[in-house]
Amino acid sequence: MHIVPDVVTPIPHSLGSDFVVQRIRVERGGSGGSYDKYCGGFEVTLDRFDDLMAMDDLVYTKYLPTGLRSLSVRDRFPEIFAWLELLDKNVIVIIVLMIVVAIINMTSALLIIILERTNMIGTLKALGASNGAIRRIFLIDAAYILGIGILLGDALGIALALVQEHFGIVKLPVETYYVDVVAIDIDPLSVLWLNLGTLAVCVLALLLPSLLVSRIAPAKAIRFN
Repeated sequence: MHIVPDVVTPIPHSLGSDFVVQRIRVERGGSGGSYDKYCGGFEVTLDRFDDLMAMDDLVYTKYLPTGLRSLSVRDRFPEIFAWLELLDKNVIVIIVLMIVVAIINMTSALLIIILERTNMIGTLKALGASNGAIRRIFLIDAAYILGIGILLGDALGIALALVQEHFGIVKLPVETYYVDVVAIDIDPLSVLWLNLGTLAVCVLALLLPSLLVSRIAPAKAIRFN
């Protein structure tokens, strides 16, 4: 038995056409007997997991008679999806901790750079540079350092992920994690947004320590040794 599209409607747009299945047909197979009069159940396979609940409701309301019910994969294996949701929370916690560590390290680095450039700051102020202009210099320098670190981290992380994806070096106990190796799924768009978000958050967090520039007096800074 298998399900085939019965009514398909094309929807044209600027990039081509999408096809929407408006009605499906269940075809049964077999030889002899009364196989064509009975069905113990059927399974619907989706291309997008986001359509799971909508398809579950559609099958239950339109294609099942009274007394029968639909059962989604989330209902059949709730423990697996509970485990996946827990993993998603762990990812968020790890990302937040890594961003906090990056902010602390970059704050220390920026303060050190400002103290090392005290003479330069005094000279620029004596020549008429504003505090905002000097702060932008150090923030751009910090963003440059962050960018290099992010790109190097991407290269190392993607390389390790590709090694794990092809060779499965890191193993997992199946009884606990339901899989025998660490699964890898590299989404370029997610990596890009994570990089841009990390860079933006870190630069915004560095605005506060960059205020140290405004506390440096030109006369004292030029004599600073």
